[in-house]
Amino acid sequence: MSLSVWTVLPGRACVRIFNAKFTVFGNAFERSKLFSCHKEVACFDSCLRSEARERVGTRVRMGAMVLCRSRYGSNAHKRLTTRQDSTQLKRDSVMTTHSRTQSPVIIVGGGLSGLSAAAYLARAGHAVLLFEKASTPGGRARTRERNGFFFNQGAHAFRLHGAGERVLSELGVSSSGSLPQLSGTFGLADGKLHFFSTAAAAPELRRVLDRVEQLNAEELQERSLQEWLEQEVPHPQVRQFLLTRARISTYTHAPDLLSAGLALSLLNTPVLYLDGGWQTLVDGLRQQAQEAGARLIMQARVEAIEGAGEGYRVRLADGSRQDASAVLLATDPETASALVADGTHEALRRFAAQAIPACVACLDIALRRLPSAENLVILGMDRPLYASVHSASAHLAPEGSALIHLMKYLRPGEAAEPEGSRQELEALMDLLQPGWRAEVVEQSFLPQMIASNAIVQARLGGVSGRPGPAVPGLPNLYVAGDWVGPEGEKADACFASARSAARLIMTKLSDRQSASLVSSSDVLA
Repeated sequence: MSLSVWTVLPGRACVRIFNAKFTVFGNAFERSKLFSCHKEVACFDSCLRSEARERVGTRVRMGAMVLCRSRYGSNAHKRLTTRQDSTQLKRDSVMTTHSRTQSPVIIVGGGLSGLSAAAYLARAGHAVLLFEKASTPGGRARTRERNGFFFNQGAHAFRLHGAGERVLSELGVSSSGSLPQLSGTFGLADGKLHFFSTAAAAPELRRVLDRVEQLNAEELQERSLQEWLEQEVPHPQVRQFLLTRARISTYTHAPDLLSAGLALSLLNTPVLYLDGGWQTLVDGLRQQAQEAGARLIMQARVEAIEGAGEGYRVRLADGSRQDASAVLLATDPETASALVADGTHEALRRFAAQAIPACVACLDIALRRLPSAENLVILGMDRPLYASVHSASAHLAPEGSALIHLMKYLRPGEAAEPEGSRQELEALMDLLQPGWRAEVVEQSFLPQMIASNAIVQARLGGVSGRPGPAVPGLPNLYVAGDWVGPEGEKADACFASARSAARLIMTKLSDRQSASLVSSSDVLA
Protein backbone atom coordinates (compact mmCIF):
# COMPACT_ATOMS: atom_id res chain seq x y z
CA MET A 1 0.00 0.00 0.00
CA SER A 2 1.34 3.41 -0.87
CA LEU A 3 1.57 6.28 1.59
CA SER A 4 -1.16 8.08 -0.32
CA VAL A 5 -3.60 5.65 1.26
CA TRP A 6 -2.34 6.69 4.71
CA THR A 7 -3.56 10.23 4.06
CA VAL A 8 -6.99 8.83 3.19
CA LEU A 9 -7.67 11.71 0.87
CA PRO A 10 -11.02 11.80 -0.92
CA GLY A 11 -10.77 10.33 -4.39
CA ARG A 12 -12.08 13.29 -6.30
CA ALA A 13 -10.65 15.24 -9.17
CA CYS A 14 -9.88 18.31 -7.09
CA VAL A 15 -10.54 20.07 -3.86
CA ARG A 16 -14.04 21.52 -3.95
CA ILE A 17 -15.03 24.65 -2.15
CA PHE A 18 -18.37 24.90 -0.40
CA ASN A 19 -20.92 27.39 -1.67
CA ALA A 20 -21.25 30.32 0.69
CA LYS A 21 -23.34 33.44 0.54
CA PHE A 22 -21.32 36.21 2.00
CA THR A 23 -24.34 37.93 3.44
CA VAL A 24 -24.17 35.24 6.06
CA PHE A 25 -27.26 35.68 8.14
CA GLY A 26 -29.57 37.41 5.68
CA ASN A 27 -32.04 34.54 5.55
CA ALA A 28 -32.28 34.42 9.31
CA PHE A 29 -33.76 37.89 9.42
CA GLU A 30 -36.18 37.79 6.51
CA ARG A 31 -39.05 37.29 8.90
CA SER A 32 -38.39 40.44 10.95
CA LYS A 33 -37.24 42.42 7.90
CA LEU A 34 -34.63 44.10 10.11
CA PHE A 35 -31.87 42.63 7.97
CA SER A 36 -31.89 42.08 4.24
CA CYS A 37 -29.30 40.87 1.83
CA HIS A 38 -27.55 43.63 -0.06
CA LYS A 39 -25.80 41.25 -2.39
CA GLU A 40 -25.83 37.52 -2.85
CA VAL A 41 -22.46 36.39 -4.11
CA ALA A 42 -21.61 32.69 -4.12
CA CYS A 43 -18.33 30.90 -4.71
CA PHE A 44 -18.03 28.92 -7.88
CA ASP A 45 -19.57 25.57 -7.04
CA SER A 46 -17.09 23.50 -8.96
CA CYS A 47 -13.46 23.56 -10.01
CA LEU A 48 -12.69 25.06 -13.36
CA ARG A 49 -10.41 22.37 -14.73
CA SER A 50 -10.50 18.61 -14.41
CA GLU A 51 -6.72 18.24 -14.56
CA ALA A 52 -6.43 18.90 -10.83
CA ARG A 53 -5.37 15.31 -10.29
CA GLU A 54 -2.32 16.15 -12.35
CA ARG A 55 -1.72 19.18 -10.12
CA VAL A 56 -2.46 21.70 -12.83
CA GLY A 57 -3.23 25.05 -11.20
CA THR A 58 -6.94 25.47 -10.63
CA ARG A 59 -8.24 28.74 -9.29
CA VAL A 60 -11.57 29.62 -7.78
CA ARG A 61 -12.81 33.10 -6.96
CA MET A 62 -12.69 34.92 -3.65
CA GLY A 63 -9.75 33.37 -1.89
CA ALA A 64 -10.84 29.80 -2.55
CA MET A 65 -8.53 26.83 -2.88
CA VAL A 66 -5.89 26.52 -5.56
CA LEU A 67 -3.98 23.41 -6.55
CA CYS A 68 -0.56 24.47 -7.74
CA ARG A 69 3.08 23.64 -7.88
CA SER A 70 5.03 25.09 -4.98
CA ARG A 71 8.53 25.03 -3.60
CA TYR A 72 6.95 24.06 -0.30
CA GLY A 73 5.50 20.83 -1.62
CA SER A 74 4.83 19.10 -4.91
CA ASN A 75 1.10 18.96 -4.23
CA ALA A 76 0.65 22.21 -2.38
CA HIS A 77 -2.83 23.53 -1.84
CA LYS A 78 -2.78 27.28 -1.72
CA ARG A 79 -5.37 29.64 -0.42
CA LEU A 80 -4.68 32.82 -2.31
CA THR A 81 -6.14 36.24 -2.07
CA THR A 82 -7.50 37.01 -5.52
CA ARG A 83 -8.24 40.32 -7.08
CA GLN A 84 -11.60 41.54 -5.98
CA ASP A 85 -13.76 44.02 -7.78
CA SER A 86 -15.85 46.60 -5.96
CA THR A 87 -18.80 44.22 -5.78
CA GLN A 88 -16.74 41.60 -3.99
CA LEU A 89 -15.33 44.16 -1.58
CA LYS A 90 -18.91 44.99 -0.60
CA ARG A 91 -20.07 41.39 -0.47
CA ASP A 92 -20.73 41.41 3.28
CA SER A 93 -22.70 44.64 3.34
CA VAL A 94 -26.07 44.35 5.05
CA MET A 95 -28.81 46.86 5.73
CA THR A 96 -30.10 47.04 9.26
CA THR A 97 -32.23 49.33 11.38
CA HIS A 98 -30.12 48.46 14.45
CA SER A 99 -28.89 51.49 16.38
CA ARG A 100 -25.47 51.65 18.02
CA THR A 101 -26.92 53.80 20.77
CA GLN A 102 -27.79 50.76 22.94
CA SER A 103 -25.20 49.03 25.14
CA PRO A 104 -22.59 47.09 23.18
CA VAL A 105 -22.24 43.36 22.88
CA ILE A 106 -19.29 42.41 25.08
CA ILE A 107 -17.03 39.49 24.20
CA VAL A 108 -14.71 38.06 26.83
CA GLY A 109 -11.70 36.41 25.22
CA GLY A 110 -9.73 37.28 22.10
CA GLY A 111 -8.95 33.86 20.68
CA LEU A 112 -10.29 32.48 17.40
CA SER A 113 -13.85 32.33 18.77
CA GLY A 114 -13.88 35.83 20.19
CA LEU A 115 -12.31 37.45 17.14
CA SER A 116 -14.64 35.63 14.72
CA ALA A 117 -17.76 36.58 16.67
CA ALA A 118 -16.57 40.18 16.96
CA ALA A 119 -16.14 40.40 13.20
CA TYR A 120 -19.58 38.92 12.48
CA LEU A 121 -21.39 41.17 14.97
CA ALA A 122 -19.58 44.37 14.02
CA ARG A 123 -20.19 43.76 10.32
CA ALA A 124 -23.89 43.36 11.11
CA GLY A 125 -23.94 46.85 12.65
CA HIS A 126 -23.64 46.04 16.35
CA ALA A 127 -21.37 47.89 18.73
CA VAL A 128 -18.82 45.36 19.99
CA LEU A 129 -16.36 45.50 22.88
CA LEU A 130 -13.87 42.64 23.21
CA PHE A 131 -11.80 42.24 26.38
CA GLU A 132 -8.66 40.10 26.27
CA LYS A 133 -6.49 39.56 29.35
CA ALA A 134 -3.28 39.02 27.36
CA SER A 135 -1.26 41.74 25.66
CA THR A 136 -2.13 40.38 22.20
CA PRO A 137 -5.12 38.43 20.85
CA GLY A 138 -5.09 34.93 19.41
CA GLY A 139 -4.78 32.58 22.39
CA ARG A 140 -3.20 29.27 21.34
CA ALA A 141 -3.30 30.41 17.70
CA ARG A 142 -0.59 33.01 18.31
CA THR A 143 2.68 32.54 16.42
CA ARG A 144 6.08 33.79 17.60
CA GLU A 145 8.53 34.89 14.89
CA ARG A 146 12.23 34.59 15.76
CA ASN A 147 15.13 34.88 13.32
CA GLY A 148 12.86 34.09 10.38
CA PHE A 149 11.30 31.03 12.05
CA PHE A 150 7.57 30.96 12.80
CA PHE A 151 6.86 29.13 16.05
CA ASN A 152 3.28 28.05 16.53
CA GLN A 153 2.47 26.80 20.01
CA GLY A 154 3.13 23.19 19.12
CA ALA A 155 2.20 21.48 15.87
CA HIS A 156 -0.82 23.09 14.20
CA ALA A 157 -2.80 21.92 11.17
CA PHE A 158 -5.77 23.62 9.54
CA ARG A 159 -8.58 21.25 8.61
CA LEU A 160 -10.08 21.63 5.15
CA HIS A 161 -13.80 21.46 4.30
CA GLY A 162 -14.87 22.34 7.84
CA ALA A 163 -16.29 25.23 9.82
CA GLY A 164 -12.98 27.10 9.80
CA GLU A 165 -12.94 27.07 6.00
CA ARG A 166 -16.49 28.42 5.92
CA VAL A 167 -16.05 31.15 8.53
CA LEU A 168 -12.78 32.50 7.13
CA SER A 169 -14.29 32.64 3.65
CA GLU A 170 -17.38 34.47 4.90
CA LEU A 171 -15.25 36.99 6.78
CA GLY A 172 -12.81 37.50 3.90
CA VAL A 173 -9.72 36.20 5.73
CA SER A 174 -7.12 34.68 3.41
CA SER A 175 -4.05 32.60 4.12
CA SER A 176 -1.79 30.14 2.32
CA GLY A 177 -0.54 26.70 3.18
CA SER A 178 0.34 23.24 1.91
CA LEU A 179 -0.59 19.64 2.45
CA PRO A 180 1.83 17.63 4.62
CA GLN A 181 4.66 15.89 2.82
CA LEU A 182 4.12 12.14 2.47
CA SER A 183 7.68 11.10 1.74
CA GLY A 184 10.15 10.42 4.51
CA THR A 185 7.55 9.04 6.95
CA PHE A 186 8.55 6.46 9.54
CA GLY A 187 6.68 4.48 12.14
CA LEU A 188 8.12 4.08 15.62
CA ALA A 189 7.56 0.65 17.19
CA ASP A 190 9.56 -1.24 19.81
CA GLY A 191 11.93 1.71 20.04
CA LYS A 192 12.99 1.43 16.39
CA LEU A 193 12.12 3.32 13.21
CA HIS A 194 10.47 1.44 10.38
CA PHE A 195 9.67 2.85 6.97
CA PHE A 196 6.01 3.59 7.34
CA SER A 197 3.92 1.10 5.41
CA THR A 198 0.66 -0.72 5.90
CA ALA A 199 1.29 -3.12 3.03
CA ALA A 200 0.93 -6.21 5.19
CA ALA A 201 -2.53 -5.14 6.25
CA ALA A 202 -3.55 -3.43 3.01
CA PRO A 203 -6.66 -5.49 2.16
CA GLU A 204 -8.05 -5.30 5.68
CA LEU A 205 -7.26 -1.57 5.97
CA ARG A 206 -8.96 -0.84 2.67
CA ARG A 207 -12.00 -2.82 3.80
CA VAL A 208 -12.20 -0.85 7.04
CA LEU A 209 -11.65 2.52 5.33
CA ASP A 210 -14.31 1.74 2.72
CA ARG A 211 -16.70 0.84 5.51
CA VAL A 212 -15.88 4.02 7.44
CA GLU A 213 -16.84 6.09 4.41
CA GLN A 214 -20.30 4.53 4.52
CA LEU A 215 -20.83 4.98 8.25
CA ASN A 216 -23.18 7.53 9.75
CA ALA A 217 -20.96 9.36 12.23
CA GLU A 218 -23.98 10.57 14.16
CA GLU A 219 -24.87 7.00 15.08
CA LEU A 220 -21.41 6.49 16.60
CA GLN A 221 -21.18 9.64 18.70
CA GLU A 222 -22.03 7.74 21.90
CA ARG A 223 -19.60 4.86 21.28
CA SER A 224 -15.99 5.18 22.31
CA LEU A 225 -13.29 4.70 19.71
CA GLN A 226 -11.77 1.89 21.77
CA GLU A 227 -15.07 0.02 21.94
CA TRP A 228 -15.67 0.41 18.21
CA LEU A 229 -12.18 -0.77 17.28
CA GLU A 230 -12.35 -3.80 19.57
CA GLN A 231 -15.68 -4.86 18.10
CA GLU A 232 -15.22 -3.94 14.46
CA VAL A 233 -11.49 -4.18 13.64
CA PRO A 234 -9.94 -7.57 14.48
CA HIS A 235 -6.62 -6.96 12.64
CA PRO A 236 -4.12 -5.62 15.26
CA GLN A 237 -2.01 -3.61 12.79
CA VAL A 238 -5.06 -1.88 11.32
CA ARG A 239 -6.38 -1.17 14.80
CA GLN A 240 -3.01 0.33 15.77
CA PHE A 241 -2.95 2.43 12.61
CA LEU A 242 -6.43 3.86 13.27
CA LEU A 243 -5.55 4.63 16.89
CA THR A 244 -2.47 6.53 15.72
CA ARG A 245 -4.45 8.48 13.14
CA ALA A 246 -7.13 9.37 15.70
CA ARG A 247 -4.52 10.53 18.19
CA ILE A 248 -2.85 12.78 15.64
CA SER A 249 -6.18 14.20 14.40
CA THR A 250 -7.68 14.95 17.81
CA TYR A 251 -4.54 15.38 19.98
CA THR A 252 -6.30 12.97 22.33
CA HIS A 253 -4.59 10.01 23.99
CA ALA A 254 -7.75 8.51 25.45
CA PRO A 255 -9.52 6.13 23.03
CA ASP A 256 -11.68 4.88 25.91
CA LEU A 257 -13.17 8.38 26.23
CA LEU A 258 -13.03 9.69 22.65
CA SER A 259 -16.18 9.52 20.54
CA ALA A 260 -15.82 7.06 17.67
CA GLY A 261 -18.20 9.21 15.63
CA LEU A 262 -15.86 12.17 15.80
CA ALA A 263 -12.60 10.25 15.34
CA LEU A 264 -13.82 8.30 12.30
CA SER A 265 -15.34 11.39 10.68
CA LEU A 266 -11.88 12.98 10.57
CA LEU A 267 -10.11 10.15 8.75
CA ASN A 268 -10.91 11.45 5.27
CA THR A 269 -10.32 15.12 6.01
CA PRO A 270 -7.05 16.63 4.69
CA VAL A 271 -5.21 19.40 6.52
CA LEU A 272 -2.90 22.28 5.65
CA TYR A 273 0.22 23.59 7.32
CA LEU A 274 -0.11 27.37 7.12
CA ASP A 275 2.61 29.64 5.74
CA GLY A 276 3.73 32.06 8.43
CA GLY A 277 1.89 30.09 11.11
CA TRP A 278 -1.58 30.59 12.54
CA GLN A 279 -0.82 34.22 13.31
CA THR A 280 -1.96 34.92 9.76
CA LEU A 281 -5.48 33.86 10.76
CA VAL A 282 -5.35 35.87 13.99
CA ASP A 283 -4.19 38.99 12.16
CA GLY A 284 -6.83 38.58 9.46
CA LEU A 285 -9.68 38.14 11.94
CA ARG A 286 -8.48 41.07 14.04
CA GLN A 287 -8.31 43.29 10.97
CA GLN A 288 -11.81 42.34 9.85
CA ALA A 289 -13.26 42.95 13.31
CA GLN A 290 -11.58 46.32 13.78
CA GLU A 291 -12.35 47.56 10.28
CA ALA A 292 -16.01 46.77 10.94
CA GLY A 293 -15.93 48.89 14.09
CA ALA A 294 -15.29 46.41 16.92
CA ARG A 295 -13.16 47.69 19.80
CA LEU A 296 -10.53 45.22 20.98
CA ILE A 297 -9.08 46.05 24.39
CA MET A 298 -5.98 44.13 25.45
CA GLN A 299 -4.67 43.51 28.97
CA ALA A 300 -8.22 43.81 30.28
CA ARG A 301 -9.08 41.02 32.70
CA VAL A 302 -12.79 40.48 33.33
CA GLU A 303 -13.62 39.46 36.91
CA ALA A 304 -17.39 38.99 36.87
CA ILE A 305 -20.56 39.11 34.80
CA GLU A 306 -23.43 40.65 36.75
CA GLY A 307 -27.10 40.87 35.78
CA ALA A 308 -28.41 44.33 34.92
CA GLY A 309 -32.01 44.44 33.68
CA GLU A 310 -32.32 42.80 30.26
CA GLY A 311 -28.56 42.90 29.85
CA TYR A 312 -25.44 42.55 31.95
CA ARG A 313 -22.76 44.56 33.67
CA VAL A 314 -19.18 43.41 33.14
CA ARG A 315 -16.78 44.09 36.01
CA LEU A 316 -13.08 44.34 35.19
CA ALA A 317 -10.02 43.83 37.38
CA ASP A 318 -9.30 47.57 37.45
CA GLY A 319 -12.67 48.16 39.13
CA SER A 320 -14.41 49.62 36.09
CA ARG A 321 -17.80 48.37 34.88
CA GLN A 322 -19.33 48.25 31.43
CA ASP A 323 -22.98 47.63 30.58
CA ALA A 324 -23.72 45.11 27.83
CA SER A 325 -26.82 44.26 25.82
CA ALA A 326 -25.44 40.70 25.51
CA VAL A 327 -22.30 38.89 26.61
CA LEU A 328 -20.34 36.18 24.84
CA LEU A 329 -17.85 34.22 26.96
CA ALA A 330 -15.24 33.01 24.46
CA THR A 331 -13.17 31.32 27.15
CA ASP A 332 -12.45 27.89 28.54
CA PRO A 333 -15.34 26.27 30.46
CA GLU A 334 -13.77 26.75 33.89
CA THR A 335 -13.30 30.48 33.34
CA ALA A 336 -16.81 30.86 31.95
CA SER A 337 -18.25 29.22 35.06
CA ALA A 338 -16.16 31.30 37.46
CA LEU A 339 -17.27 34.60 35.90
CA VAL A 340 -20.99 34.03 36.41
CA ALA A 341 -22.76 34.00 39.79
CA ASP A 342 -19.48 33.37 41.60
CA GLY A 343 -19.21 30.00 39.92
CA THR A 344 -22.55 28.73 41.20
CA HIS A 345 -24.58 28.71 37.98
CA GLU A 346 -25.69 25.09 37.64
CA ALA A 347 -25.28 24.60 33.88
CA LEU A 348 -21.95 26.40 33.59
CA ARG A 349 -20.60 24.60 36.64
CA ARG A 350 -21.66 21.27 35.11
CA PHE A 351 -20.01 22.10 31.79
CA ALA A 352 -16.75 22.92 33.59
CA ALA A 353 -16.89 19.77 35.72
CA GLN A 354 -17.51 17.49 32.72
CA ALA A 355 -14.77 18.97 30.54
CA ILE A 356 -11.60 16.88 30.33
CA PRO A 357 -8.83 18.74 28.48
CA ALA A 358 -6.54 17.09 25.95
CA CYS A 359 -2.94 17.99 26.80
CA VAL A 360 0.38 17.57 25.01
CA ALA A 361 4.04 18.20 25.68
CA CYS A 362 5.56 20.17 22.78
CA LEU A 363 9.15 20.68 21.68
CA ASP A 364 9.68 22.92 18.65
CA ILE A 365 13.21 23.12 17.25
CA ALA A 366 14.62 25.52 14.65
CA LEU A 367 17.64 24.23 12.72
CA ARG A 368 20.03 25.96 10.36
CA ARG A 369 19.72 22.89 8.14
CA LEU A 370 18.36 19.35 8.28
CA PRO A 371 21.17 16.82 8.87
CA SER A 372 18.99 14.16 7.18
CA ALA A 373 16.83 15.96 4.64
CA GLU A 374 15.00 12.78 3.65
CA ASN A 375 13.67 12.12 7.18
CA LEU A 376 10.54 14.19 7.72
CA VAL A 377 7.96 12.44 9.92
CA ILE A 378 7.82 9.92 12.78
CA LEU A 379 4.50 8.45 13.89
CA GLY A 380 4.54 6.70 17.24
CA MET A 381 2.69 3.42 16.71
CA ASP A 382 3.06 1.93 20.18
CA ARG A 383 3.91 5.16 22.00
CA PRO A 384 2.02 8.49 21.95
CA LEU A 385 4.74 10.41 20.11
CA TYR A 386 4.87 12.52 16.95
CA ALA A 387 7.57 14.43 15.06
CA SER A 388 7.27 16.32 11.80
CA VAL A 389 9.25 18.82 9.75
CA HIS A 390 6.37 21.18 9.01
CA SER A 391 8.69 23.58 7.19
CA ALA A 392 9.11 20.94 4.47
CA SER A 393 5.55 21.79 3.42
CA ALA A 394 4.83 25.36 4.58
CA HIS A 395 6.87 28.53 4.80
CA LEU A 396 7.86 28.45 8.48
CA ALA A 397 11.64 28.84 8.21
CA PRO A 398 14.26 30.67 6.12
CA GLU A 399 15.29 29.02 2.88
CA GLY A 400 17.48 26.00 3.59
CA SER A 401 16.58 25.92 7.28
CA ALA A 402 13.94 23.84 9.06
CA LEU A 403 11.38 23.94 11.85
CA ILE A 404 10.50 20.63 13.50
CA HIS A 405 7.53 19.98 15.82
CA LEU A 406 7.70 17.13 18.31
CA MET A 407 4.83 16.15 20.60
CA LYS A 408 3.99 13.70 23.34
CA TYR A 409 0.26 13.16 23.80
CA LEU A 410 -0.63 12.99 27.50
CA ARG A 411 -3.30 10.83 29.06
CA PRO A 412 -6.05 12.73 30.91
CA GLY A 413 -4.87 13.27 34.45
CA GLU A 414 -1.27 12.36 33.60
CA ALA A 415 1.08 14.49 35.69
CA ALA A 416 3.38 16.80 33.78
CA GLU A 417 7.00 15.66 33.99
CA PRO A 418 8.88 18.42 32.14
CA GLU A 419 12.35 16.90 32.38
CA GLY A 420 11.23 13.38 31.43
CA SER A 421 9.01 14.58 28.56
CA ARG A 422 11.75 16.76 27.12
CA GLN A 423 14.28 13.93 27.24
CA GLU A 424 11.79 11.65 25.51
CA LEU A 425 11.19 14.19 22.73
CA GLU A 426 14.90 14.87 22.32
CA ALA A 427 15.48 11.13 21.97
CA LEU A 428 12.79 11.10 19.27
CA MET A 429 14.64 13.92 17.53
CA ASP A 430 17.83 11.85 17.68
CA LEU A 431 16.04 9.16 15.68
CA LEU A 432 14.61 11.61 13.14
CA GLN A 433 17.64 13.88 12.68
CA PRO A 434 20.89 12.46 14.07
CA GLY A 435 23.37 15.28 14.72
CA TRP A 436 20.64 17.91 15.11
CA ARG A 437 22.15 19.51 18.23
CA ALA A 438 24.97 21.09 16.20
CA GLU A 439 22.42 22.87 13.99
CA VAL A 440 20.09 24.35 16.63
CA VAL A 441 19.12 28.02 16.23
CA GLU A 442 16.37 28.12 18.83
CA GLN A 443 14.04 25.84 20.79
CA SER A 444 10.67 26.20 22.47
CA PHE A 445 9.36 23.71 25.03
CA LEU A 446 5.86 23.52 26.51
CA PRO A 447 5.65 20.68 29.05
CA GLN A 448 1.84 20.63 29.28
CA MET A 449 -0.11 22.61 26.73
CA ILE A 450 -3.89 22.33 26.53
CA ALA A 451 -4.56 21.35 22.92
CA SER A 452 -8.31 21.20 23.47
CA ASN A 453 -10.37 22.39 26.44
CA ALA A 454 -12.65 19.37 26.28
CA ILE A 455 -12.18 15.92 24.78
CA VAL A 456 -15.23 14.97 22.72
CA GLN A 457 -16.47 12.22 25.01
CA ALA A 458 -18.66 9.33 23.93
CA ARG A 459 -20.36 9.08 27.35
CA LEU A 460 -21.62 12.66 26.97
CA GLY A 461 -23.02 12.05 23.48
CA GLY A 462 -20.04 13.11 21.37
CA VAL A 463 -20.27 16.48 19.64
CA SER A 464 -24.05 16.38 19.98
CA GLY A 465 -23.71 16.32 23.75
CA ARG A 466 -21.69 19.52 24.03
CA PRO A 467 -23.37 22.67 25.39
CA GLY A 468 -24.93 25.07 22.92
CA PRO A 469 -23.91 28.71 22.72
CA ALA A 470 -26.97 29.91 24.70
CA VAL A 471 -26.51 29.52 28.47
CA PRO A 472 -29.63 27.92 30.03
CA GLY A 473 -31.57 30.26 32.31
CA LEU A 474 -29.56 33.35 31.42
CA PRO A 475 -31.01 35.24 28.43
CA ASN A 476 -28.48 37.17 26.36
CA LEU A 477 -25.52 35.22 27.78
CA TYR A 478 -23.62 32.91 25.43
CA VAL A 479 -20.49 30.76 25.28
CA ALA A 480 -18.17 29.83 22.42
CA GLY A 481 -15.00 27.82 22.09
CA ASP A 482 -13.62 24.39 21.27
CA TRP A 483 -15.93 22.85 23.90
CA VAL A 484 -19.17 24.34 22.53
CA GLY A 485 -21.69 23.30 19.89
CA PRO A 486 -22.44 20.25 17.74
CA GLU A 487 -19.91 20.89 14.98
CA GLY A 488 -16.21 20.22 14.65
CA GLU A 489 -13.41 19.97 17.17
CA LYS A 490 -10.49 22.16 18.28
CA ALA A 491 -10.30 25.19 15.94
CA ASP A 492 -13.29 24.11 13.85
CA ALA A 493 -15.45 24.05 16.98
CA CYS A 494 -14.16 27.53 17.87
CA PHE A 495 -15.18 28.90 14.49
CA ALA A 496 -18.53 27.09 14.36
CA SER A 497 -19.62 28.07 17.86
CA ALA A 498 -18.58 31.70 17.30
CA ARG A 499 -20.68 31.85 14.14
CA SER A 500 -23.64 30.23 15.88
CA ALA A 501 -23.39 32.51 18.92
CA ALA A 502 -23.16 35.61 16.75
CA ARG A 503 -26.27 34.54 14.86
CA LEU A 504 -28.20 33.97 18.09
CA ILE A 505 -27.16 37.36 19.45
CA MET A 506 -28.22 39.10 16.25
CA THR A 507 -31.61 37.40 16.33
CA LYS A 508 -32.17 38.20 20.00
CA LEU A 509 -31.20 41.85 19.74
CA SER A 510 -33.25 42.27 16.58
CA ASP A 511 -36.31 40.77 18.27
CA ARG A 512 -35.78 43.08 21.24
CA GLN A 513 -35.57 46.11 18.95
CA SER A 514 -38.69 44.99 17.11
CA ALA A 515 -40.57 44.82 20.40
CA SER A 516 -39.24 48.24 21.33
CA LEU A 517 -40.39 49.74 18.02
CA VAL A 518 -43.84 48.21 18.44
CA SER A 519 -44.08 49.59 21.98
CA SER A 520 -43.02 53.05 20.82
CA SER A 521 -45.60 53.06 18.03
CA ASP A 522 -48.34 52.13 20.53
CA VAL A 523 -47.40 55.06 22.73
CA LEU A 524 -47.39 57.46 19.80
CA ALA A 525 -50.80 56.19 18.70
